[in-house]
Amino acid sequence: MEIVTEKVEVVTAGSAGSAIGSKKSKALNGFLLDIKLDYHASAPATTDVTISDVDGNTILTVTDNKTDGLFAPRQKLVDNAKADITNSHDRYAVNGTLNFAIAQCDALSPALTATIRYLRL
Repeated sequence: MEIVTEKVEVVTAGSAGSAIGSKKSKALNGFLLDIKLDYHASAPATTDVTISDVDGNTILTVTDNKTDGLFAPRQKLVDNAKADITNSHDRYAVNGTLNFAIAQCDALSPALTATIRYLRL
């Protein structure tokens, strides 16, 4: 196993405050460690970012934000009866692409540079 870094740049198009864009990462196989979101200096504070897996499951949503940050999303665990196991979380297993979608932004190129770190299997 090794820790691997991948970058995804998302370009947005449209009117100021309502521009959108999306981009898929290359295929990833392993466990997600963290994602650094680096916004364009001119991104508005209304910018929304949603990151989802190949099946459409949301991994991370950051709304009304333009401040760069490092995020380590974790999934909640459940027992065999699908009841939440309180105070427990684990890394997301990834096997495919991640989709980065931006809304409520300005037209920027790139509006967002995301750096994904994952433990490759």
